[in-house]
Amino acid sequence: WEEYRRIKSGSDKHVVSPNQYDTERIGKNPTTPRTKEKNTTSSLARKKGNVNESKNMNLMETPFNSRPLPTPEDGLNCCEMKIVRIKPSKKPCFFTERFPNRILRIENGLDSAPPQKLVTSRGMKYTLASGKVMQEKKGLRPQFNNEKRIELVYIKTQGLQKELEKICSFSLMKPEKVVARLAHLQSEAHKILYIDMRYIEWIEEEGHEGCGFYPEGFFNDWGRKKYDAMQVRILGPKIGLAKGMLLRKRGITRIQLPESMRKAPPSRTCDERWAAVVIKNVYPSEENNQLGRHLDPEGAPAKSWREKVRKPLSSMYQRMLIGYGVKESDVTKYTKQSRHPNKLRHAHLRGCTDPTGKLPEHKVFISGYISSSDNSCELFGKVHKKVYLSRSPCLEPFDAKLVSVVGTKPKGMSDDDWKMLCSLKFGTIIFPKSTLFDPLPCLIADGDLDGDDYFVLYDEEILNHLLHSKDKLTAKSRKLLHKLELPDGAGLTINKKSKFSKNADNKWLAKAQDNML
Repeated sequence: WEEYRRIKSGSDKHVVSPNQYDTERIGKNPTTPRTKEKNTTSSLARKKGNVNESKNMNLMETPFNSRPLPTPEDGLNCCEMKIVRIKPSKKPCFFTERFPNRILRIENGLDSAPPQKLVTSRGMKYTLASGKVMQEKKGLRPQFNNEKRIELVYIKTQGLQKELEKICSFSLMKPEKVVARLAHLQSEAHKILYIDMRYIEWIEEEGHEGCGFYPEGFFNDWGRKKYDAMQVRILGPKIGLAKGMLLRKRGITRIQLPESMRKAPPSRTCDERWAAVVIKNVYPSEENNQLGRHLDPEGAPAKSWREKVRKPLSSMYQRMLIGYGVKESDVTKYTKQSRHPNKLRHAHLRGCTDPTGKLPEHKVFISGYISSSDNSCELFGKVHKKVYLSRSPCLEPFDAKLVSVVGTKPKGMSDDDWKMLCSLKFGTIIFPKSTLFDPLPCLIADGDLDGDDYFVLYDEEILNHLLHSKDKLTAKSRKLLHKLELPDGAGLTINKKSKFSKNADNKWLAKAQDNML
């Protein structure tokens, strides 16, 4: 209400009035400081094929024109009359870097009038390039429901189709796939870095399921924190588009991408060697970082995290546990207790592929340390040898499994590789490579490793019931929970390699736009 009164009285300088809904620049914006670019690209470096490298030998400057400053029109709703607080996005996206100062964003409600393929602003024509459905959070109270909206990106350029073909060969893909891939270029990122193609190599698929690797220390010059894994989109004329997870790995000098990460073929009209690493998220997440510090007897989570009351366990997971024979009273009891940190016995961990290639089939490694029964600091797998594993959405009886956790160095794994695994912070669940069996992630509610979170439950009381109860329903469910095979008829779902046409479609952009609208 204080916000509403400021708007009505006109005392808030950072509010756009209803009659300002055009795309003109709205003067000086005190909330948008002009930051100087530390590493600007020289005019010589902007020429085709000539890019200066930064101090980190792995990274280079952007191969495009200098990055634009955030402008007030980014994010404005140009189709509806609303009062909107100016919040220029601080996060980059690939489109704004590839086409600086030529982007027009329009936000539409899903029930609004259908948008057009071409729009005119200030006498300039813009062409529809991509669209993405967004979930706008209104508030936590029931009366402020979340609202879905569509964000459309228009680009001012002649021959947009030819410009996009210089990035990837979209003409070899189905229109619905093109829409999804263009949306990746529109999405906001944590960071965008540029490297030369010589630092990337494709590797054979061995049950990677969308997860590759990057060399230890490769991104050390970027940021002050060191991360274990990152969710990325990697694109460029020589690579096409790759999407998935990257986990750090010792003993390599290039970023390694399995075939399951390939989502678009390389360009057939451009031979430039730059590659953009669009970092969507970094891991462990802040929530798992704090939980790991809480579980580790030598760690100390932040006070705000300890005092935070969490959301109750999802009703979906509650129904699954009850369906497997766990008493409803026990599930309800744990649901209430788990809202407080001291009783929390589950986590959502990011799935990745084994970088060592030595984890046993059908076993997982969970990173981080935990307090044992005698309050000593031990690896997670040494304290919890079995976990209940699932993911969202889980609806079928075979969507969850009881899986063994590695707690000691496996046979055949080197000391250095084991040391590297043990150095990972809490927040990652690592699946074994698979050559002889179905990939383990595919057995967990048809999951993969290109960015999926996995629900890991390690509550002793519930696990003891699932493992040892003589109840008929639980005894029957136990066989299903231990059966590490794909259900009948699901054999084709594990082949997730992208397929492309051999014949180019010269009208692919128009067809993709039809799908967007």
